Amino acid sequence: MGPEPELDTRSVYRGDNSLLHKVRKQASSADQAMQMAAISYQAGDLDQSLYQYLRAIELEPERYEAMLWIGRIHRERGNTQLAEMAFGDVLANAPDNPDALAEMGMLQLAKRDHEAAQALLFKAVALDQRRLGNEQGDGPPDVAALKVDNQSPLKVYNALGVLADLSNDFPLSEAYYRLAMLIEPRSVLVQNSLGYSYYLAGKWPEAEHTYKRGISYDASYKPLWRNYGLLLARMERYEEALSAFEQIGKRAEASNDVGYICLVEGKLDAAEQFFRSAIEQSPAHYDMAWENLNRVQQIRRIRQVGGNPGSVAVAPLEEPMVQ
Repeated sequence: MGPEPELDTRSVYRGDNSLLHKVRKQASSADQAMQMAAISYQAGDLDQSLYQYLRAIELEPERYEAMLWIGRIHRERGNTQLAEMAFGDVLANAPDNPDALAEMGMLQLAKRDHEAAQALLFKAVALDQRRLGNEQGDGPPDVAALKVDNQSPLKVYNALGVLADLSNDFPLSEAYYRLAMLIEPRSVLVQNSLGYSYYLAGKWPEAEHTYKRGISYDASYKPLWRNYGLLLARMERYEEALSAFEQIGKRAEASNDVGYICLVEGKLDAAEQFFRSAIEQSPAHYDMAWENLNRVQQIRRIRQVGGNPGSVAVAPLEEPMVQ
């Protein structure tokens, strides 16, 4: 027997091939495949979900929503190349698909290709404005003149806010986040982004207020707790920072996170205290805390001989994230 036609589509799949025949037996229509894919995704069975989305495409080739979900799953798994293939496939067939433009734009932003990200996101905004009868070109929009409704692509406006933060244009980023909040007033994604923007701008009380508001909307959103913990640690409210980090990890991990922030700030005594606390709580398994403690000792030795502590690699913390 020759190759089956659907195998070309499966070039964007990477998972358990033993699911193939099971999937064929389960899904008899594109709608059924989409429903089963969503259920599998919610259950955490990403291999099954990928195959079901592929089955939907086999049954209905123009079911672009399925290919978008394939790309999203790959992005979550860190398979950037496969995610880009999936989003690119949609754009090759439907260049004005707003969701594909948004997803590809955010992917390019995560890859630090800001120019490509901006072009895609601007095009998505122009399409949204055209839908609303507010004609705009594909270039930089006049943010003050933009209109949105509950059908506007929230992630596009949020991502443009992140881009503005990367350029330290905080008034522009806030304008985009305000538009995103008009689209979905209780979006925890936008609250997290706006809070982080305030943090970068040095407006820490506003950042804290925004994070707390986001937590009141959805206390299960992990990126928000991490950024809130970062803010509290920078404010030297260490016990509160530990509590925030414990919402997304164990006490040992929280102690290491707070210690790392102290290390970046150059507060070596406090950093050592938290790293040792992390090691005491998980001595056999917490290699990262040992590594960070060694960094503290290296910096101390360098300071004693009058060297440059910057020679010890410590990653910066202040960098906007794409969610």
